[in-house]
Amino acid sequence: MSTNGQQLQTGALSGERRQVTALFYDIVGSTALLQQLGPEEFGTLQRRLHNEAAVLISGNNGYLERVQGDGGCAYFGFPESSEDAAECAVTSALEMVARCQRMAQELGTGLKVRVGVATGLVVVADRSNTTLPGSGAEVIGIAPTLAARIQSEAEPNSVAVAEATYRLTSGAFEFEEIGVRELKGFGEPVRLWRPMARRQQSDRFTTYRRVSAPLVGRDDELELCRRRWTRATSGNGQLVFLRGDPGIGKSRLVTEFRRNLAGEGADILVFQCQPRGNTDPLHPFLEPIRQAAAKAANDVEPDREAVIRFLESLGVGELNAEIVAFLLAGKAQGLPGESWQVDLSDEEIRARAVEAVLAVVTSSSASGPVLMVIEDLHWADTLTTALVARLPEWIESRPVLAIATSRDPIDLEYLGDPNVLAMALSGLTAQATSELLARIWEVAPPDGLAAFVYEKSDGVPLFAEQLALLLRERATGSVQDRPGWEGLLREGHVINLQDLIAARLAGLGQLRRVAQIASVLGREFGRKLLVALLEPEPLPVPLDEVIERLVQAGILRRISAGATIRFRHVLIQEAAYDSLLKSERREIHGRIVRLVQTGSVSSLPDETMAWHFDQAGQPLEAARHAIRAAEACGVRSAMHEADRLLDFAEKQLAQADESGDANDLLLRLLTIRGPVAAALFGRGGEQARSIYERGVSLCAERVDQDRAKWFPLYWGWWFTAPDYETQRARSDILVRDLEGSADPEVRLQSLHCAWATNEDAGLHAHCLKCVEDGLKLYDESRARFSRGRYGGHDAKVCGLGERAFSLWFMGDDAGSSESIDAAKQWAEHINHLNSVLHALEFEIELKRYRNDYAGVIAVADRISELAQAMPGVLTKAALFRAWAHGLNGNAAAGLSQFEAGLARQREIATYEGAPIYEGMRAELFVRAGRNDEALSILDGAIAASTRSGQVFWLAELLRQRALLRHARHESEEAIAMDLRRALEVGADQHAVALVSRVRQELERLGLQAQAPDA
Repeated sequence: MSTNGQQLQTGALSGERRQVTALFYDIVGSTALLQQLGPEEFGTLQRRLHNEAAVLISGNNGYLERVQGDGGCAYFGFPESSEDAAECAVTSALEMVARCQRMAQELGTGLKVRVGVATGLVVVADRSNTTLPGSGAEVIGIAPTLAARIQSEAEPNSVAVAEATYRLTSGAFEFEEIGVRELKGFGEPVRLWRPMARRQQSDRFTTYRRVSAPLVGRDDELELCRRRWTRATSGNGQLVFLRGDPGIGKSRLVTEFRRNLAGEGADILVFQCQPRGNTDPLHPFLEPIRQAAAKAANDVEPDREAVIRFLESLGVGELNAEIVAFLLAGKAQGLPGESWQVDLSDEEIRARAVEAVLAVVTSSSASGPVLMVIEDLHWADTLTTALVARLPEWIESRPVLAIATSRDPIDLEYLGDPNVLAMALSGLTAQATSELLARIWEVAPPDGLAAFVYEKSDGVPLFAEQLALLLRERATGSVQDRPGWEGLLREGHVINLQDLIAARLAGLGQLRRVAQIASVLGREFGRKLLVALLEPEPLPVPLDEVIERLVQAGILRRISAGATIRFRHVLIQEAAYDSLLKSERREIHGRIVRLVQTGSVSSLPDETMAWHFDQAGQPLEAARHAIRAAEACGVRSAMHEADRLLDFAEKQLAQADESGDANDLLLRLLTIRGPVAAALFGRGGEQARSIYERGVSLCAERVDQDRAKWFPLYWGWWFTAPDYETQRARSDILVRDLEGSADPEVRLQSLHCAWATNEDAGLHAHCLKCVEDGLKLYDESRARFSRGRYGGHDAKVCGLGERAFSLWFMGDDAGSSESIDAAKQWAEHINHLNSVLHALEFEIELKRYRNDYAGVIAVADRISELAQAMPGVLTKAALFRAWAHGLNGNAAAGLSQFEAGLARQREIATYEGAPIYEGMRAELFVRAGRNDEALSILDGAIAASTRSGQVFWLAELLRQRALLRHARHESEEAIAMDLRRALEVGADQHAVALVSRVRQELERLGLQAQAPDA
């Protein structure tokens, strides 16, 4: 064969066999669309679609092999192998449809796509020894052809996947069956499925094993744990990490180790991270603490005082007891926090919460050794992760052995510590698998069965155990060899561990129905709730007997004296859940929420109710409960958890019908999301700003809306304004819109915004009026909590400080001193550190206005004594100290210190004091004899001040520049222009102190006072 007279070299076929998932996509009705749009516009649209496809396929670890015309082909698991290739392919397909829909809406076209996905064994052939067109490797197999065929069977803007892909991803996505289709070139009909959405619940399964199953092949690991236990009992606390893949035997190893400690007098504590637990702060620890408090109080729902009494009885101290009781409350309770939180940052609150829980869970170590087990860290929330990171230091001198299990690698700075051990569990050997099989089979297993199970399970203990149980249950006397066992697996459609468990559930007969209904409750549930849920369902035997049979079958286990029941493995729970029809699931979820709503059963946590309402098809109520849970997380400074819950709530609201309730919930969501975004991404970030702007815009659309109800949105909108001019305009809107509010605290805080921005804008008379009106509304008891919500300092201290500034500018120096003294006295009276420092910040700036170098240094020293853990305040004090030293002593040293401090200030804090700092900086450059640089600084500061609207110091900056120009022997006209402009600015602001300075310079230099055009 030849092309253009040249012989093609095909070469011998070489490469490897590999499972690959292929994805084909195609524009629906491209010919009609081309006629409608024309070739140029259609070509642009087609190119954009291909670009979007390339980005998302690459982002999901796929390889876009080619695009041709209006379609394209991609592979997953090639060129690099990937365990989750099928899942990545389905994810890409769904994202492609979603992006296509957005493009169509954005461009106003009828653009639609179809996507086909298929998985299969292929040969990845090397073409390097050929002269065939193309380069690299060639994928040969059924999967690419099948994917190309089935994409045409998909509905427009939907995805069709083949049977193998469905089985590999059914745990990760919700599917609808399309049905059986005859495809060109395929002799047998092909069953197709449509992926609808990713499952809300996690598809991963925990490692809790049947306690009755034998432990084999773990002698070395048990011995290592025993050695660490010996060290711990001597008062040298130890932490052991067990890492391994699902089913590898982490929890089974821990269970066996616990059995070995029986009779040694150890206190054994087990804390279980749960699927979907990443939205529930410290969830593994709080529920066991709650149960212990309830038992001590002999009350299922003990009140706060009873909980605190129980916790104090453990010897953890009053403050720790209060903190843990607060964490146990589970709801925001309508308050922004508690007294212990008032002076703390989010990080400090999180640290206090972690330490308080640690104090409780390790309290028994005072009287004896403790084994603490923390299961499944891969499902941990951020506070639980922080607690584990704190453990090595916390238990260093306590008789505690902590064992934590996880599927994920451990990333912890303490891994090099001699008291920390990380163990990665490997799979079972063939010999260990044979031993396991023999002990499960009870009689001698058939010849070759051990090898068959080892081959199929790949050394995963859970898979080996479940496979052995299935074969024992289903194999008859005639099924005693490999073909028979293979036939049983094919009959049950078993290709992975999840299929295997589903096949075992199918063999339970009528018991399967109870397991299915129980699965809707989750991994763990109370017996009373199960009884109530099963009331409409006829049972063949009493419920307790059904539960016992399911326990014997290895499906369930009892805990807490039988009052609580848990699926032995989360994959068992998920397999039971997946076996229900979608309509059945929705009905059972609806039954659960009705039981809770009518009070027939105890209430469930808000995050759990949000999930049930979602699955029951009630998005508005799902959003309501998710927002409550997020608010509780926010109060506890669990911002990542709050953010996840708010994402969920917003998606639910997008599905809900338009209504007043939905709009109110969205506004409530935004009031919570603003502080969360500020904490996670920074207060000046675009994320927080856009949230507040959206909230205020929604309020403005509703003319009947009570503005005071959503004041936190307005305050955040003001606080995140992009510049001072915008901020001042927004403060005016706040005062205007809220002056009629019945809530005095809201009116006060609106004036709090106004006096700060008006002083910066040089509107001193307006600032004083806002302070006067605001302080009439001040209430000390309300202020205790408001200062944490609005700015972190007391409003009265702030008002008195701003008044001191404006009085000084307006020429009342004595009144200014009196007001700053009152601010400091009030801050001391309320004993609030942030407010004391806020008053001192006002004082140090006021002394700078007066050029009181010694006073500046004294206040800076006082701030340094108090602000040990507040780098922003410390850096600000250092700037003023460097300025004072530089102008009153060593100019070069002062300038060097100031420049270093200014760089640090820009890194860690907002630059709201820019006009003052730049003026101080220019003075230091002048003192150091660097006039050219000083002039450049002043030019920039004057331009920035004029541009931003932060003009309170503009007259002084202009005066400084005039004096510098005089020193540089510039023209009298340029000097006079600066001084005259300074005079105008100062006069407009009624800034008598600054006007007086300008007049003195005009007189000293013999220049005219009036403006040039006067």
